[in-house]
Amino acid sequence: METNLDKVRAYYASFDEWGRLDAPEGARELIRALEILADNLAPGARVLDLGGGPGRYAIELAKRGHRVVLADLSPGLLEVARQRVAEAGVPGVESLDVVHAADLGRYADGSFDAVIAFGPFYHLVADAERRRAAAEIHRVLAPHGQAFIAFIPRLAGVIALIDRAATRPAQVPDAVLRTAADTGAFSNPTPSGFQEGYYPLPGEIEQLFVDSGFRVDDLLSLKSIANDRAHQVARLEPTVRAEVERLARALCRRPEVIATCGHALLVARRSP
Repeated sequence: METNLDKVRAYYASFDEWGRLDAPEGARELIRALEILADNLAPGARVLDLGGGPGRYAIELAKRGHRVVLADLSPGLLEVARQRVAEAGVPGVESLDVVHAADLGRYADGSFDAVIAFGPFYHLVADAERRRAAAEIHRVLAPHGQAFIAFIPRLAGVIALIDRAATRPAQVPDAVLRTAADTGAFSNPTPSGFQEGYYPLPGEIEQLFVDSGFRVDDLLSLKSIANDRAHQVARLEPTVRAEVERLARALCRRPEVIATCGHALLVARRSP
């Protein structure tokens, strides 16, 4: 079964994706992801922000001198992005395009130095869709171009669903939780809340991109052991808080941390 795109669009029409990255937990994700991009992107890179929604990353990258094409499934989110780009006054955002991640046909082969996909691989529930998306990312990248792919590992996704089952039980009945744990696919039986998602097994996203012609450069947990604990970390004594931050960075590539601590990031390079 392929992803129900209408359900995904409807969810983001009622969800404040821009504000999510203003909240303490989201801000940690944003800051860490931007640090990784800064460490990897060449000056003035042309970047496809695939699934970039309201444009948070597109605007930040444009401020840093990159040329950005923002592509998303949701016309509503792109309209928000259009307003935010105008307010920011950044000239580097070249276009805002309604695009499905599995079909990048509007873009020429090798036309980007980098692709960031901080949304699509949360949602694409069918293996064929994920493979088409990875192949399309490979096609539009220049030789040696980099892909930055965010995803939620299986255990982290199931842990989050258990939390949701406690607060919004109608969204996660036992059969839905069992299916997510067994197959990675989540389908919300109610019209409210996150609608559809996919949580890959360890190594699955790596193998997908290797099979699609990439070399894996890095794999890490974006928030690491501080995942969804921003309020608690902020209350710590300064010396303890500094140690937590040090540990979060030191442990972010440990397999058990990647598996259980929320959003993970794959950095891969297109083979020539």
